[in-house]
Amino acid sequence: MRLVVLACTIAVFFVFIALLNGLGRKSDAMKRRYAQVKDTERSYGDEELRKSFSERVLRPTVKKFSEQVKRLAVKSRSPGPNKANVKLAKQLKSAGVNLTVQEFSFIKSILALLFLVGGIILFLVLPIDQTLRLLVLVVMLCIPVYGASFYLKALVKRRKEAIVHDLPDIMDLLVVSVEAGLGLDAAIARQSAKNKSVVLAELNGAIKEVQMGVPRKVALKEMADRCDVKQLSAFVTSLLQAEQLGVSVKSVLSAQSERLRVERKQTIQAKAAKAPIKIMLPTVMFIFPVIFIILLGPAAVNLIATFK
Repeated sequence: MRLVVLACTIAVFFVFIALLNGLGRKSDAMKRRYAQVKDTERSYGDEELRKSFSERVLRPTVKKFSEQVKRLAVKSRSPGPNKANVKLAKQLKSAGVNLTVQEFSFIKSILALLFLVGGIILFLVLPIDQTLRLLVLVVMLCIPVYGASFYLKALVKRRKEAIVHDLPDIMDLLVVSVEAGLGLDAAIARQSAKNKSVVLAELNGAIKEVQMGVPRKVALKEMADRCDVKQLSAFVTSLLQAEQLGVSVKSVLSAQSERLRVERKQTIQAKAAKAPIKIMLPTVMFIFPVIFIILLGPAAVNLIATFK
């Protein structure tokens, strides 16, 4: 009898162990799943918090503001196609600014309004003469009107200088890529993926336009007109002539690279030749007077003492 009771007790014990083991496994699986989800949420939060303040707040705010400005600019009246607007559109393209004439004019108007409000506040607050306060108001109003044009011209000049500076090196890279067996389009696309140069970006944009169906001649000429650099225009002309005459692209790239390097050397020599003339003005204004004071100062003191 005792053995039967003991056997039943052991059987019940193992039954409870089996039931509790299944429940425990389910509970452990739920806990592990909850821990995974919790760690994932925490990692997402940590990744978001690792970003800088500008990436989390400033850049999204600027992006939304620019989109709103573009939307408002589209709703406003479009400026007429006069010479000034045509010139401004060309400058925006040459500077690589992704804005239309309408959007640029709208942003300029908003800045003029903000500076005008700031000038009025300064006119009312500054404790100076009324004429000076009026001058401050005029200067505040002129800053966005003329400053935007100067800034745009500076962008155009900087971009053109970057194109002239990078063009010979880009030609050498394309020569190496073509010698390795790539076509010109594939070489431009490959180098553009590795190098973020302005020249490669423009060439890659022209190649993408060709792939979308635009004639190669039209795409390359539009790129040359947009950049408005004579060296790049000469390269485009040589490339189109080579395609028409069946000349090797490699020889064209090598010749253009050599020509561009010679032009760069001549430009540097011309700037070096102008340096003595440019340095003459500060020399005469700031260095010669000091030298005269050092050399003639004691003699002048002695003459003054003698005549006294």
